[in-house]
Amino acid sequence: MTKKQLHRKPVTVAVVDSGIDTTIGDLYKSVKLSTKFIIDRQGYIVEDNDKKILHPHGTVIASIISSICKNIEFISINILNERLVSDGRVLVHSLKKILLYSPDIIHLSLGTTSPRYIFQLKRIVRKAIKKNIIIVCSANNHGLKSYPAYLKGVVGVKASSNDINAGIKYENGFFYAPSMVIDEFNLINISKRKQLKGTSISAAYITGCLALIKYEQGSIKNDDIIEKLKVLIKGGIYNASK
Repeated sequence: MTKKQLHRKPVTVAVVDSGIDTTIGDLYKSVKLSTKFIIDRQGYIVEDNDKKILHPHGTVIASIISSICKNIEFISINILNERLVSDGRVLVHSLKKILLYSPDIIHLSLGTTSPRYIFQLKRIVRKAIKKNIIIVCSANNHGLKSYPAYLKGVVGVKASSNDINAGIKYENGFFYAPSMVIDEFNLINISKRKQLKGTSISAAYITGCLALIKYEQGSIKNDDIIEKLKVLIKGGIYNASK
């Protein structure tokens, strides 16, 4: 690592998920902000002061990202309950809030198959692009069209294989990455206990790779970061664990 890299700012990644448990590994060092949004009994979206983590999904996602790119600062936005379920209104609300923080990358290992929120999500994506924010989103595990993964301007991710040595690739507008947790991340026990696999994991690998390129390249536009990753994985030889 060069002296210039040593003084470069960490890459800020906003993770919209089930929250990040800072008691796991070194995550306490990288989570700079943590909040939670729910719908209260009156039907209003409110910030919940109870920061209890009800599912390790978001923690696994953050751990994978930070294992690929060490120089990370996380903004943790918890919108998922213990069954990894939320409301489309909360998703839209949380994304609008995140734009105010201007992170480098917004990571979503979730989405909705409902077209009800497409217009609002499109507006958010356009605003993110103007602010040079990359949005990475996992596609639906069952092949259904889901959002925002399928929206123009979003880095959509699908699962390539359960084989972690399969590497990652780019085809037909989507990135593909392994859908299983790599052993070296020390998350196998958590993953097996909660059966964490699928496109959620695949998207975390892609976010980690994009964050690493962002950190190494410094001031670089979104399109250039994404194109750089495409070049690196051309031919399917780029491994997400490297």
